[in-house]
Amino acid sequence: MRGYEFTERGKIVIALIIAIPLFLIAIALAVIAWNNSQPPDTPPSHNETPLPTENPEISEEPLPDGSGFNPTEEPDPGAGEQGEFDPEPTPDPPEEEPDETIVYIDLSEGIMLFQYSPESHDSLDDFTVSFINEFLTSPKNTDDTQIVIEMPQLPEDEQSALISAVISAFAQHDIPPEALSYSIYHANPDVASFEVKFFFHSVENRK
Repeated sequence: MRGYEFTERGKIVIALIIAIPLFLIAIALAVIAWNNSQPPDTPPSHNETPLPTENPEISEEPLPDGSGFNPTEEPDPGAGEQGEFDPEPTPDPPEEEPDETIVYIDLSEGIMLFQYSPESHDSLDDFTVSFINEFLTSPKNTDDTQIVIEMPQLPEDEQSALISAVISAFAQHDIPPEALSYSIYHANPDVASFEVKFFFHSVENRK
């Protein structure tokens, strides 16, 4: 083969062909190294308010209108989550009925019955006394009869109080004590009230 000899010009061209790629590689490595050497981006700073280390002072001045809760406004007791409503009125307590004595009268038999309590009565109540007038209209009330008061056996002071109460009640209807007689029966001492009975009894040879 025939030998070749590089001229000066050829040597320069070959040197440029080798140098240019090396130069480009060097630039690329320099850029990469530069990027790696840069610090990371610092996040933007914010103005943070430091936490108080001491107790904050509380102002007693009222808040301006429209700035929040107004302490002078009182909540409406009739308003709630479901809306406004009227509270139910409290019912009035029932009225107590008057404590009246129950009186039983049988005019055809000439009998009048009622309950008497020595502890709470020292006289016959007006309700009982009002029935005596009706009792006296019985057909059993004749000239030869006497009014008998049948009462329980009580201690002497209570017995005397009941007799006085009966005499006073009949006196209001113009019946004298002499027209009354008394019959005593044994009663249960554990009860609080006793039965008192008025009835007409025929009397022989009454003057």
